[in-house]
Amino acid sequence: MGILFSGKASVLVNGTPTGEFQHKRGLRQGDPLSPFLFTIAMEALHVLMVKAVGSGVFKGLDLPNNGPCLSHLFFADDSIFMGSWDKENMKSLRRILRIFFMMSGLKVNHNKSFLYGIGMNETEIVNMASILNCKMGRFPFTYLGLKVGANMNRVGTGKK
Repeated sequence: MGILFSGKASVLVNGTPTGEFQHKRGLRQGDPLSPFLFTIAMEALHVLMVKAVGSGVFKGLDLPNNGPCLSHLFFADDSIFMGSWDKENMKSLRRILRIFFMMSGLKVNHNKSFLYGIGMNETEIVNMASILNCKMGRFPFTYLGLKVGANMNRVGTGKK
């Protein structure tokens, strides 16, 4: 936020600069600098998540065959978090996102946020979603134009 609000500017009027003035607002949507600043902000969230996983505060998913621990993925302006299914992990994620908001001013849009539980009953998913103040998601869903959780044989052939 300091980058956005610490700048000063002046305007040329008939070839003569006016007095400097302080910037009062951030970037507008469509500004060429927006994606770069968002990437910098997401790097801060990435570092928070790596430290949380490294210290055991958040438990990600350990991939088989000595694979990496997967806790989050970022693409453009989307974020996906994944981890073990327990209340403490959900509370930790809520705290991490709160810290990120306090650092960056970027809030989670709860209307666009969903929690998906694989192999969990609907009541349990709703209860966990309430911890994160988000909605319960249902499979299949579309992410980046691809069906997630669908029977790929049916999707590919159009069978029902």
